[in-house]
Amino acid sequence: MLVGDINKTKNQIEFIKLDNRIFVEKNLDITEINSQEELAQKMNSIVFEPNTENKIILEGKRNFEININNLFKLIQNNQIIKIKNNTKIKYNLEEISKENNLRGIYVKKLLEKINTENYTEEEILKAIEIGLDIL
Repeated sequence: MLVGDINKTKNQIEFIKLDNRIFVEKNLDITEINSQEELAQKMNSIVFEPNTENKIILEGKRNFEININNLFKLIQNNQIIKIKNNTKIKYNLEEISKENNLRGIYVKKLLEKINTENYTEEEILKAIEIGLDIL
């Protein structure tokens, strides 16, 4: 008795569409937004096409700290399924590095490490952002 048979022909994989929803990415510039609540209002006011699931990519220079988990709690739009934060801090790092205080020394030392250490510029800027938020 033969339980299974091995098919020696090439197997083909094909996509079978089970749902008519579409995944869409949208960019949102938040430079002019001043709080997380204001950002949530802006995201709630976006009108999406029906049958879409959306990823919002936040861009620009921000004036506040963004907490993605808290932002999802404030959003009432069920079509937003993912949020990615690509924003940058709105500090003038050159001016801060000239200050004669702990904040200025911290920024100056980290800016010096951009070209001399094994860290990328993005990693240094993230460290500056975290440090300035703490200070």
